[in-house]
Amino acid sequence: MTDARIPIHIVNLPSRTDRRARLAAQMALMGDYPYSFFSAVHGARQPDHPLFRHYDPAARERVKGHGSPLKPSQLGCFASHYLLWQECVESGAPLIVIEDDAILGPNFAKFLEHAPAIARRWPLVWLHGNDKPGRDPSIAVDREGAFVLHKKLKGHFRTVAYLITPAGAQALLRHCETWIYPVDDTMIRFYEHGVESIALRPACVTHDDASESDIRGPASRARRGLGDTLRREAFRLRDNLRKTLHNTVFRLHHRRLRT
Repeated sequence: MTDARIPIHIVNLPSRTDRRARLAAQMALMGDYPYSFFSAVHGARQPDHPLFRHYDPAARERVKGHGSPLKPSQLGCFASHYLLWQECVESGAPLIVIEDDAILGPNFAKFLEHAPAIARRWPLVWLHGNDKPGRDPSIAVDREGAFVLHKKLKGHFRTVAYLITPAGAQALLRHCETWIYPVDDTMIRFYEHGVESIALRPACVTHDDASESDIRGPASRARRGLGDTLRREAFRLRDNLRKTLHNTVFRLHHRRLRT
């Protein structure tokens, strides 16, 4: 009999055995559910990683201005998720990706039961909540069991946990020939790569805010000149217009779910 369960890959730096142990203890509560630890790329210790050739610092400077490059930790985070998208495409089957600073909620096991059905309808589903309350507009578009799936109209913060299908992974890989933004900011640019940003509610994973991530972090900040500020605002306006157009078309083709 074919195992319909969607395997879980936990992104973990091998040196962080503490996080590995915490996630293993949480997964033990899921019984014999299939999961594995994926060795994350350490940006600072692997500065010559071949995937880093995708990063275009000049393109980022054009968008974000001078003095705001991606940090090695952000490149390592991007490369780790990129490799998992490649694996998803090669396997021809969906994956559940979880970072090692995640906390599995009491409803996580129930989500796993519904994950195969959800994956048949949506190529990318965020399993954690947005950490920016008040700036998280969405519309309910689907229901599976006790979960409601919301189409995110703006974005989603962090890559704590998500479900991805081969179609979603392939679209992201095509889009990510050039890296300009951190991986989470790239994934939420649905109006460019066409992979809708869908979030599970209630969320079944949370971020451990007491545990600072090793493979991601804020970009360096520098004082911006007037030219940089105007350039950033112009790109922001362009993105907002494209986002609004995309969301308008989405609303025309998807009926809002009554909750």
